[in-house]
Amino acid sequence: YSPMINVVSSPHRRTTMTDNRYALSWRPDQPGRYAIVAGLAQPVTSQPQPDLLIPDGVRRFLELSHQQYHDRYPDKFGALIGGAFTDEPNPGGGLYPWTASFGEQFAADHGYDLLERLAHMALDISDASPAVRHHYRLTQGRLQRENYVEQIADWCDAHGIQMIGHLTRQEWLSLVAVYWPNEIRCYQKMHIPGADPLGAASSWPDAASYHTGLKVVSSAGHLFSRAQVTSDCLAVLGDDAPLRDIKHILDYQMVMGINHFTVHGLNYSLDGPRKDETPPSLFYQHSEWKHMDQVMAHTREMCEALTGGEHLCELAVLYPSTMLGIAARWGANWHDLPQERPVHEVVEALVSHQRDFDFIDEITLAEGVDAHGHTTTPESYRTIVLPHLEYIDADAADALVRFAAAGGRVLVVGQMPRALTHDPDVPQRDWAGDGIEFIETLSADAIASLPGVEVTGEGARDVFVLRRQVEDETRTFVVNRREATFIGEVAGTPVRIPERGSVFVTSAADGAARLYPEPPPEPTGAALDLSGDWSVEFEPNQVPLSLWHVTAAEGELGSFTERPAVNLMQRSEDPAGEGDEPVRYVCRFMLTGEIPDARIVIDDGTIGGDWTMKVNGHTVAGWERALIFDCRDQQAAIGEFLRGGSNPTLNIITIETSGPGRGLNPMPYLLGSCTCRFRYGDLSRPLLVGAPGPIALPNLQTWDALGWPTFSGSAVYRRTFSVDEPGDWLLELGRVEDIAAVTVDGQQVAVLPWPPYGCVLAQLSAGQHELAIEVTNPPANRTEAAHLPAGLLGPVRLAPVG
Repeated sequence: YSPMINVVSSPHRRTTMTDNRYALSWRPDQPGRYAIVAGLAQPVTSQPQPDLLIPDGVRRFLELSHQQYHDRYPDKFGALIGGAFTDEPNPGGGLYPWTASFGEQFAADHGYDLLERLAHMALDISDASPAVRHHYRLTQGRLQRENYVEQIADWCDAHGIQMIGHLTRQEWLSLVAVYWPNEIRCYQKMHIPGADPLGAASSWPDAASYHTGLKVVSSAGHLFSRAQVTSDCLAVLGDDAPLRDIKHILDYQMVMGINHFTVHGLNYSLDGPRKDETPPSLFYQHSEWKHMDQVMAHTREMCEALTGGEHLCELAVLYPSTMLGIAARWGANWHDLPQERPVHEVVEALVSHQRDFDFIDEITLAEGVDAHGHTTTPESYRTIVLPHLEYIDADAADALVRFAAAGGRVLVVGQMPRALTHDPDVPQRDWAGDGIEFIETLSADAIASLPGVEVTGEGARDVFVLRRQVEDETRTFVVNRREATFIGEVAGTPVRIPERGSVFVTSAADGAARLYPEPPPEPTGAALDLSGDWSVEFEPNQVPLSLWHVTAAEGELGSFTERPAVNLMQRSEDPAGEGDEPVRYVCRFMLTGEIPDARIVIDDGTIGGDWTMKVNGHTVAGWERALIFDCRDQQAAIGEFLRGGSNPTLNIITIETSGPGRGLNPMPYLLGSCTCRFRYGDLSRPLLVGAPGPIALPNLQTWDALGWPTFSGSAVYRRTFSVDEPGDWLLELGRVEDIAAVTVDGQQVAVLPWPPYGCVLAQLSAGQHELAIEVTNPPANRTEAAHLPAGLLGPVRLAPVG
């Protein structure tokens, strides 16, 4: 109704009922205010969803997928085919997954009829309400474990392969509590449990939930004696991630306990705009891909070093599955429960103070503390922390009491949780007596009283530590998340860790410590300044042709710049819309001088429909396949069509397209020997200057300043130097954006993908030498005009050592 009518109109109630078979007539026993709770069992309608609460659907899934591979390649199982990956299965059904037999299963678990107490699922009616919701999650979790995880794991066992993967977003505790209650326990039978920390946020305090998610999985590995835990890693990083950031992300995950990686970023489609949705950051399209072996070698070595032996950890944190499963109910935003944040804050406080810990779930805790209060888990915990929990299972509470009575320490933070029993008539009880400590906040003094590693030095709160004991050797992996070098001590060992870098320390039984990588040697004489007198030579420049004005396909161009435009880099809406009618796209640039080797590079999907491209009125022909950015590229020479001179001269590119699918996306590129300047934020009307050959550099500058603002790739810096004395010399490059490959006298000395950017030039002879440094940057300047600094920026120093 019109708002002017609503205030005076008759009531208008709508219903979907078509007859009265489902109507309910009810007379209350006494007058009062009532809440009516209706429970409706309905199928999931948004997408096809198997029922993970019964075995039948999962059994059929195995027949249609896993078994098909085994039927065709039986001799490859356990050899070429080593495992089957599972990725984020969920039970469907929203807040309360249900199946026809759920009520029967619930009664068998808890001894009462859930349907008689169904209203407790939605409302806090009495003390029984939290217990009913807790019991529901216990049954849900058991059914999903048995019917999905265990059934698939058993199939993999029987066929000689491993079950590997992850169940949902481990760091998203609110969601996990609904989709996979008591998730840690769900990993008990999985051979290699996994996490999936998306994006590049990694180790920051504001992303502390990633600490939690990674710890959930590594803790499952420790609790259930799994040699490896994986990360479905490096997805959705974006093109701005250089290899040094990728290395830091992997280091961060390893220090949280990951020692196996499933590289997610290699699996994305390159078809059309999908390549921009989640860039394939770790494949040959990445401009730094040729040095990817440096990251992989480091990661492989660290994973091997951090596998086997014993995880040195005496601290456990009770996983908050019970609390969050209860809080997730009707009327609550169960995707973002307020009870979740304090848990992540406790985790950040612990790991930033080097108090390494394992999560332990309540079922495993109840089973892992024997009648005498001693832990039987693989990890020998001396302290168990309860992080701001409102409720815990009574069996877990009893285990904590036994643990404390036997000399273990139980530290409750924030509030004393109530214990939920399995008796619906007496659903809650107190449990904490003598021996259970309580503090309101996890203060610095409280953290200091917990077992861990002592780290001293400015920035110690940004250092993470993981320790393992392998035979008589203690292995310590240390990661610095700080944007500055950390100088200090870790467990008494002096360390110097570059910004966002790592160090691996081994200590033998005699206490002698070795560091990897080894610290650079100290100079023994005065340094030579090599910061000037360089020349640099680039690969062909890359100019994104991002802004295209849209005009009618016929007639003169006229003042086309007054026409609406589509910005392909910004993915703006095309003013032409959808349709089959002819459309003309127009792009312009200014050129001083000549670019004889100029060419246009497009993707197979750049131009849709039937199309023709012209440069200054000349039809572009001779398109040929070329591997420029990826395997879908085509290129055509246009150098002979360009207009140039002693002043900036206008050049116009037109594309006319018509028919089904006509349009323009993604953006074309102009490649050639030239410099480029952009004066406008939308990258319109680039100013190009033909610039063949090397550039002389009296001092080091960024590539942007040199005229390569949207270039991603490699440039080679060259100069000569002389030394008076033969011997070993330390070359320090200062600031590099982002990778430096050092060559002396034609022989490669080192590839430096991350700080510190320095290496030893061994056994130099006295006299003159040729120094070449190839610098490579990531793709984002080309694909996003990200304005990331690029180049060799110095200062460059050479000093004698030894």
